Amino acid sequence: MNIGIYFFSGTGNTAWMTARLVEALTARGDHVMAQSCETFDAEATPPVTGDMIGLTFPTHSSFAASVFRDFMARLPQATALPLFVITTAGYASGDTAWYAAQPLRARGYEPFLLANVLMPNNFFIPPMAFLPVTPEKRVPRRLEKAQQKISRLADLIHTQTRHIEGAGLFGRLLGLQQRWSMQTFEKRLFKPFFADETCIECGWCTRHCPVDNITTNENGVQFGERCILCMRCYSFYPVHAIQATQRTRNTPWYRRYTGPEGKRYTP
Repeated sequence: MNIGIYFFSGTGNTAWMTARLVEALTARGDHVMAQSCETFDAEATPPVTGDMIGLTFPTHSSFAASVFRDFMARLPQATALPLFVITTAGYASGDTAWYAAQPLRARGYEPFLLANVLMPNNFFIPPMAFLPVTPEKRVPRRLEKAQQKISRLADLIHTQTRHIEGAGLFGRLLGLQQRWSMQTFEKRLFKPFFADETCIECGWCTRHCPVDNITTNENGVQFGERCILCMRCYSFYPVHAIQATQRTRNTPWYRRYTGPEGKRYTP
């Protein structure tokens, strides 16, 4: 079976999961191509060919990140094309995969598998999050469990077996609550990231922001209003100079995520 997978990953969790899924499907005899949405021009229509398409992305308050929502909106019309959607989350995803698949169903895609894979938590900034970043010593165990689920999902995808997660009452309610919270509170609570005096102006954050929200000028590093909270710059800037609030200067408490393999993720 020829399978195309498109993905978005902020700090590497979804990229790691997608790579493991590609390996598992390939081992079952499928031909799989995976590509980050960041490799496409912002106006380009993605080529959709083959027997099946997969979409993988991190959960953001039961939404896909806006950069990936925009990408999905550019997918062309299809005719009964099998679709699977797999999200990643540090704790709970609600109905994210189901919610993301609904507009595509109306455009000729047939979702048969909607699922979530738990990965290490990468989001802990005040005042919007209460659960700390997964400690490095616990990451291997979380990845081991993720690998086990990826293997089960690969079996289901290979046999095109229907499998739907998050569309029940609890998942739908959690998704509704998370989307409402984001739309109601997140824009009020989150102030733009800022670079403190330890910034070395290396340009890493400007080069790797997925939405080109970071620029530099005579006043240093500047953050615009398009941030999607992918956590890439905050987590991986070389000297942890990017802050969410003054409180995040306390890096022993507000630990930064180091990625599923302990290294910076770049697409």
